[in-house]
Amino acid sequence: MMKEVKTRITRIRAISQLHRGDEIEARMSVGPAYDDVVIRRGLVQETAPGIGVVWIMDRVSGMRKAINTDECSVWRVA
Repeated sequence: MMKEVKTRITRIRAISQLHRGDEIEARMSVGPAYDDVVIRRGLVQETAPGIGVVWIMDRVSGMRKAINTDECSVWRVA
C-alpha cells in the first residue's frame, strides 16, 4: 500500500527566506475573482534581496529565469 504524500506550499514574504535549491512557484494575480496563476516553477539558483529578484532554473523550459517579486508572489513548494 502506497502512502499519499501531500505537497505543502508556503508563501514567501522575504527573499532572504529562500536558499539555493529550494523549489518555488511564482504566481501572478489575474483578477479579484480568480486564484493566482502559476507563471514559473523551478529551483532557486540565486537571490538578490536588495533589488527583489530571484533567479530560478525553470522546470518547463530548462532555462534560467528571473522573477521580480514586485510583480508576482513567491511560494515554496515542499
